[in-house]
Amino acid sequence: MGRRRTFIFDGLGVSAGVAIGSAYVFEAHGAETEEQQVAADEIDDEIAVFHQALEMARKEVLDLGRAVAERLDQQQAAIFDAHVAMLGDPLIVERTVSRIRETHRNAEYVLWAIAKDIGDQLSALGDVYFSERTHDLYDVARRVIKFIRQIKNPGLSQIPPGSIIVANDLGPSETAALRRDEIAAFCTNAGGATSHTAIMAKALGIPAVVGLDFITHYVRTNDMLIIDGYEGTVILNPSAEQISYYREQAERHAAQQHELAGQSRLPAVTTDGTRISLEANIEFDLELAAVDRAGADGIGLYRTEYLFIQRDTLPTEAEQEAAYRTVFTAMGDRPVVVRTLDVGGDKLSETIRTPTEANPFLGLRAIRLCLAYPDLFRSQLRPLLRAAAGRELDVLIPMVSSPDEIVATRGFISEVKEQLQEAGESLPKRIRVGAMVEIPSAAIEAGTLAKYVDFFSIGTNDLTQYTLAVDRVNKMVSHLYHETHPAVLRLIHGVVVAAREMKIPVSVCGEMAGNPSLALLLVGLGVRSLSMSPSQIGIVRRSIRESSREALEKLAHSVLTCHSSGEVRDALSRHLADRAQA
Repeated sequence: MGRRRTFIFDGLGVSAGVAIGSAYVFEAHGAETEEQQVAADEIDDEIAVFHQALEMARKEVLDLGRAVAERLDQQQAAIFDAHVAMLGDPLIVERTVSRIRETHRNAEYVLWAIAKDIGDQLSALGDVYFSERTHDLYDVARRVIKFIRQIKNPGLSQIPPGSIIVANDLGPSETAALRRDEIAAFCTNAGGATSHTAIMAKALGIPAVVGLDFITHYVRTNDMLIIDGYEGTVILNPSAEQISYYREQAERHAAQQHELAGQSRLPAVTTDGTRISLEANIEFDLELAAVDRAGADGIGLYRTEYLFIQRDTLPTEAEQEAAYRTVFTAMGDRPVVVRTLDVGGDKLSETIRTPTEANPFLGLRAIRLCLAYPDLFRSQLRPLLRAAAGRELDVLIPMVSSPDEIVATRGFISEVKEQLQEAGESLPKRIRVGAMVEIPSAAIEAGTLAKYVDFFSIGTNDLTQYTLAVDRVNKMVSHLYHETHPAVLRLIHGVVVAAREMKIPVSVCGEMAGNPSLALLLVGLGVRSLSMSPSQIGIVRRSIRESSREALEKLAHSVLTCHSSGEVRDALSRHLADRAQA
């Protein structure tokens, strides 16, 4: 029998790295449950079994949360607070008990049916966040069913070392049970970039590709796989040539990372003496070690929304202050740009109730939400100012569309400062307020907005999506998403010019900043501060140190006359080829 056919699957790379190894197809229990009739005189016993399973599942989740807190940090462990809440949610518990009594059906069948009903309703809302929370719901249901069946944890503890896990989905608790020194990588049919599973994989440093749709229909345990977490590619039954290529890629990447690590304390200075600040985008304090290893000049984007959305209740001010203080302390005198809450009300706990929106991405979110709910905004600003006492604080406003939002934000900051002052509390030495430019109207009116802020930060991801009306994670239209589209580049250039005229700093914190060739183009356009994932800082630093500002400005000038993304990419390719030959 010959070698099985090679298949290549394209998904979403959510945790970087390359892995080559044998597949282990993980079949999670609970996806299929057997329907059984329960006699009338056994209903109470069946309900008692259900309640006992709930309590055992609750204990296991609490133990897992403590283990994750010790292994990673408390913020990662907060994922399981939501699981504990689900285990006591009347919508699940009381409905299950009632349906057992009404239908005389077994607990595991009823529980899974109810979990599916709720999951289908969440998915039908058409919101990525709600859709991905169904994974947490199913994770909880499977755990309870495990105890109803009185079976041990399936599979994961007995996976051979070095295996690549293939699954329909992995719940956060299942991902947390993995160890980088035992598991090579994983890939799943389901999942998205903002799922708790993706976040956990990234934190653990396990290469992962999700959103592969039907990969479990093709892969069998012990099949050979290649996982490319950078490109989001999975290769089933790779050829000898493919294995050799990816081994070389992995070795080359390891060697490159070693080389770049040796340059981490060098400044990003062009060959003709222009200094570029390279800063990091972070979400968790877990990433601070990577920020330091990369030699970042500061944190150009601290996303605070993860303090709010990975829990069943809003964070207390004490919890927020502790998180902010940890980041400020670790960074010392280096700048930290803190972005205020950047979510819609649909992603917060039920203590914040907002109307259902047909298109939440264009609705009440980010600064619009904060201004609509003043108490929520104050509850973030107070701990932020307390934590920044004695240092300079940069506050970044997301989704700015008009000067009114900036004026209103400054008003809230002044109000909170006055309150803290009256209470005798220490304050930041200086507070700078910046606008995130990610809406085309903000970019077009940058000259006006610059009069109201102390700095700009260009979010190229959303600016590109909003400018081109393309959802980059929608496979049907993602081919139309081009950061090199002339319209996007001209908007960026216009913001840089406006900032220069008003003598305020401007940085770029979108994915363009972490792309070595596009980072060079941004420098040519006049950007002097780039913020990116810590893992990208080294390669961007080297690229800048090998380039001259004069050559990059010529490149930018020529690119601004291009008529298509293809022409822009060709110009970049020619520039890089010429530089390589020089």
